[in-house]
Amino acid sequence: MEFFAFIGNFMESILGKVELFNNVCSFISYHNRIGENRQTLKRKLDALCSVEDDIYRTLEVSEFHSGMKRRREVGNWLSSVQRKKDDVQGLDKQIRDRKYSLGPWWETRLEKSIYEVEDLHQQGMFDSLLLDVNENKGNKLLTTALVGQNSNGGVLERIWTCLKDDEMQKIGVYGVEGIGKTAIMMQIHNQILENAAFDHVYWITVSDDFSIHKLQSDIAKEVGVDLFHEEDTRKRAARLHKVLLRRKKYVLILDGLLSYFDEHEVGIPTQENGCKLVITTRTRKLCRRMDCQEDIEIEALPAREAEQLFRQKIGHKDLNDPEIEEFLYRIVKECGGLPMKIIGIAESLRGVDDINEWRDMLNELTQ
Repeated sequence: MEFFAFIGNFMESILGKVELFNNVCSFISYHNRIGENRQTLKRKLDALCSVEDDIYRTLEVSEFHSGMKRRREVGNWLSSVQRKKDDVQGLDKQIRDRKYSLGPWWETRLEKSIYEVEDLHQQGMFDSLLLDVNENKGNKLLTTALVGQNSNGGVLERIWTCLKDDEMQKIGVYGVEGIGKTAIMMQIHNQILENAAFDHVYWITVSDDFSIHKLQSDIAKEVGVDLFHEEDTRKRAARLHKVLLRRKKYVLILDGLLSYFDEHEVGIPTQENGCKLVITTRTRKLCRRMDCQEDIEIEALPAREAEQLFRQKIGHKDLNDPEIEEFLYRIVKECGGLPMKIIGIAESLRGVDDINEWRDMLNELTQ
């Protein structure tokens, strides 16, 4: 009996060791597969990055030299590749940090990443990377009828004359806030689109938080150039300058400029190739500091035209209440001939017959 007990214990020990050996082998095999999958993923990702680099180089040359822009699907693909590169980097770090405590799901995650990288590689085989945008000069802006142009000395005509002058590269349009500079330049923008003398027109609304970097980004977005991966201001300026020179004759409108900048620091060419810069601002001083060759002032409406505009926007010409008529005259006078202010107040009083509301509006203006 003792012999059989010995044999049983011996076999149990052998089976235990076999099971341990099998577990060790499975552990080693699993880690080997993890290592092989990591190497496979790295090779696949390197191949994908090579395609990405080739596409970036092609886009850089084509966008800067031919006036073409990338297709939207190409931009989306490049963004997806960048996200996948970040994902793979994060996954690899997690695996390295858990080298001896990897659960079975890590192999599945690696296999999934390999498949996604391969899929992106296939998607990157584009038939065409670019769209020809040279035929599209720009899109018309929504405009409203202008007022007071005769009293302003034919401002539209003066601006247009400057634009047609080959010797005129920089034009300044100035006037106080609410005088109608933007409305006038929107009309000019749309006229440029219809005129064969210019190949492109670009409209930039300058933000209050002005900076060289932001202005470069705004212009780049308008002309279809990607500066997202370039942070150095000088390099961004060089790239913008090269692109704009290739766009032949264009007009760049900067609406609402409040501070001076050096156009060469931004990358705006204004002395070459028939390119023109037009700024709208509040003061003649800034126009002169920007070295504009022509400063065109937008003046306030005279009293008669201001009243006509107010009556037009309020919705009726004849008010039955003489007291309201008196408030109307005084309110128009307080608007100082500013079209935007006149329009805003007139629309707020449209349909109002309560004399107290008219009185409150006048008191608000005179305070």
